[in-house]
Amino acid sequence: MVRASHFFALIVVALFTLLPPVVAFTVVYVASDPGDIPLYNAISNRTGVLLSKEPSGNLIVALDVNYAFLNGSDKDLPVNLIGEAKKGKTVIVGLNTLRAVEKVNPRILEFAGIQLNYTTVGILPIEPNGLLKFEKFGYDSDRYGLVIVRARNSKVLLDSGGMQIVTEISLGKGKLVVVGINPTAYYLDTSNPGVVEFVVSLIDHYSRPGSSRALLVGGALGAAVLAGYAATSNNPHVQRFRELIKSFPVIVIGRFLTPPAEVLQNSTRRGIYEYIKAKGYSTLIDVVSTFGISRTNAKWHLRVLTRAKLLEETNVGNTIVFHPIGKKEEAIKLFLLENKTRKRIYELIIERPMGVSELSRLLGVSKSTVHHNLTTMEEYGLVRKREDGVYEAIKSVSGEKEHSGTDSLSHGVSGSNIVDWLRGGEAPHED
Repeated sequence: MVRASHFFALIVVALFTLLPPVVAFTVVYVASDPGDIPLYNAISNRTGVLLSKEPSGNLIVALDVNYAFLNGSDKDLPVNLIGEAKKGKTVIVGLNTLRAVEKVNPRILEFAGIQLNYTTVGILPIEPNGLLKFEKFGYDSDRYGLVIVRARNSKVLLDSGGMQIVTEISLGKGKLVVVGINPTAYYLDTSNPGVVEFVVSLIDHYSRPGSSRALLVGGALGAAVLAGYAATSNNPHVQRFRELIKSFPVIVIGRFLTPPAEVLQNSTRRGIYEYIKAKGYSTLIDVVSTFGISRTNAKWHLRVLTRAKLLEETNVGNTIVFHPIGKKEEAIKLFLLENKTRKRIYELIIERPMGVSELSRLLGVSKSTVHHNLTTMEEYGLVRKREDGVYEAIKSVSGEKEHSGTDSLSHGVSGSNIVDWLRGGEAPHED
């Protein structure tokens, strides 16, 4: 009879054989200030990326390392990014990150054969191509800047009217990928979903490490040996393992078949449901931060609530919005007006119809920013464009009076009520 130790040794060998193709590649998003977080949150909803202040991982995304926010040991971060690329990693940098590199060590780019030319050319249409798939968006280079790169051993992955938008540079053993625009600042002002898709497409493009054929073959052989041994051995440990495997499908399927009557017996799930019912809507990120739970747990609770027909989910751009049954229109409105610029535009239009130029002047933002937000609100039925070119607010289907009171939560539930409830007080109630 084969000893139990032999069985477990076989498992260890098989795991180490199979593990490299699965866990060898990690993506890290490097942030230097709070302005980087909105884009990170949007990206993390779409792809597996870790937030960090250190340039770790195989693929490093450092789109907006702002020199003004660096202090102490952080001052070397921009230069360290170049070093990580030379060591063999892929590092994606943006316009502000390159400026930070120049401030810390202006000669490091010169030694690498990289020349930068900062310029502006007005509105640039950023469009997808055969390599990068995303929703087209207009980028205001006059407001957010543009850098053109010249370098040895480089190739252009994406351009716009002859202007380089994404340039890949071979650097040492790795790659430095230069994004010539400032997607972080642009997204912070506009929440344009095309920017998120653009960055996600870049991450996806460089997240295909091409698993070694030898590793795949070795993994397949290891799995075959382990499966054969587990299926035929009389070892009591292996027999118990077989019984566990047989019960696994029942366990997994059972998690997705929670009876509706038991859905709200879980205190966390009941709390999430009451929170969304009171607020009118929520998102995965909101639930995670409000309840202090992991993304995996939040996804599970939200999925159970939607399967039980207690909540509905609606896609708004790249974000899934969860809301009470039959409250889709109200939830979309609340979610869209969470953006401060969009909310202010809406408040002004409610007072009287206005055009893009007037709104741009009143708000002190670019016309492209105003136009993007108006287009988004028009798409979801908050405003309409008249024949004379001005925009007016659309009254809700229910005929309720339009108002701009988006600072308070829906259904008359105040923010303080929910906070008190989350701390263990009474459930939220209408004022």
